[in-house]
Amino acid sequence: MDATGSDLKGIISCARYSFMPNRLHLCGPENQADILEFYSAINEQKPTKSIKPLLEQFETLFPYLKLIAKANNCKNPFAQKIVEAYWLGNECLGKVLTSRLFDHIKYDVGLKKKIGADGYQKFVRRLDRKALPHHNFHVFSVYQRTGNIKISHTLATMDACRISWGKVITIKPHSLIVKTKPLVADKNGAIKESDFFTEREILNYFEGSVLLNNIRMGDYISLHWGCVCEKLNARQIANLQKYTELSLLYANRL
Repeated sequence: MDATGSDLKGIISCARYSFMPNRLHLCGPENQADILEFYSAINEQKPTKSIKPLLEQFETLFPYLKLIAKANNCKNPFAQKIVEAYWLGNECLGKVLTSRLFDHIKYDVGLKKKIGADGYQKFVRRLDRKALPHHNFHVFSVYQRTGNIKISHTLATMDACRISWGKVITIKPHSLIVKTKPLVADKNGAIKESDFFTEREILNYFEGSVLLNNIRMGDYISLHWGCVCEKLNARQIANLQKYTELSLLYANRL
């Protein structure tokens, strides 16, 4: 499929969120140069080819997109509304039956095989059969149980791996300073988004390529593994907060 296809917007969003974990060799195929080349092209508004075949090789991302798309009678897993549902959250998540999601976690993610039948039943029971086909739910509740983690799954790595948001307060040549709310743990070990803001410096430049153009002071942006992904509107921020809070609520039962 060429870059003029109807799913280009969704593919661009996926590229923005998948870029940094792929560069860190945490997920996806070892085609980092191709993804960076695509990134450079979309920022110049001159995409010459799609990286859809590469995104289909992301072993966690693509099965979730197919799951959400099927539940919404959408033939295109890279439709913008489907991509947004997985990374940020929207009404499409509500169409996914919980039973189908647990089947996905059990078989497609392979969690039962990795933690055993007893471990899997305990996982389901503690969640009280509540789950979300959302990236942050996967990070908080599933990721550390798959056995595929290449780094220690600490509070800091969960904060980096989840999709978060921040307000741009300083623009530098290759980075941005944003105000954002980090994850914190209470005295009982429950994880939540903090009630306070901290300032963080995040990447907006990598190996000669700007990651996101036309950023202004006061813009709200999404963050993933220490780099900027895309600008967010008020609806998207509200959805990201909503589904992050739900994901943490469910994860704290485990």
